[in-house]
Amino acid sequence: MKKFVSVVFACAAMVSFAAEVVFNGNSAAVWSSKRLTDGAGIVTGTVGYATIKSKDMIPVEAGKKYVVSGEFRLINPPEKAPRIYFGFYPCNAEGREISYLHAMIASKNILTVVKDVKAGDTSITLKGLPQWAPSQYCYVAFNAKEDKSDLPNFDISPALDWKNMKKNADGTCEVPTKKPFARAYAAGTSARLHQAGATFVYAGFGRVGGEWVKFTKEFKTFYPGTTRIKLAFNAEIARCQMEMRNVTVTAE
Repeated sequence: MKKFVSVVFACAAMVSFAAEVVFNGNSAAVWSSKRLTDGAGIVTGTVGYATIKSKDMIPVEAGKKYVVSGEFRLINPPEKAPRIYFGFYPCNAEGREISYLHAMIASKNILTVVKDVKAGDTSITLKGLPQWAPSQYCYVAFNAKEDKSDLPNFDISPALDWKNMKKNADGTCEVPTKKPFARAYAAGTSARLHQAGATFVYAGFGRVGGEWVKFTKEFKTFYPGTTRIKLAFNAEIARCQMEMRNVTVTAE
């Protein structure tokens, strides 16, 4: 009897922790492109540089594990197979896409805006920059907080011309901007260096020809503030015919 009960509980546990399919991409209707058609579980269509996204957002919850998976192949592929990129765009509760820039900190230093910045200004003076020279991909995120509760931070400066940064005798630095500021920032505003990068988070990418290629990746964490994702894919070629199957997001 005890053995029977143990088996029952074991089976129940397996059911409880079975992965749940939270997105099924095996229908043209769930994708944003009108160039896709489907049949027998295979989606077919013309793809290119333009990214094709899922129409609906997929909720994600902290503490759960998500697996993004899909198989791809090309119809009459060119001699040099192009790369297919497959993954998702992270979004906040309002549906705004969170890019690498909004979430990724380049330096923990909390900076201070030294002089008022007016809309239309083309430079900013900062205190607290790290000793190393920021790269061209570093931007300033405003109203930064020590505890990082401001992440994702969408309050980002224009691109900065770090090569022409001027260091002042008082330890502050004046940095030119490549475009004028669209809004004002008062002296004393906190700031932090962020690193620019892609919004697209890859579940996989690689050269795809006439044979099925599978991309799959497990995600336990997402960018700060992510509550939903949009699945997406594109190709590094202007135009090609592609098939995909077994495109899913599972959670457990």
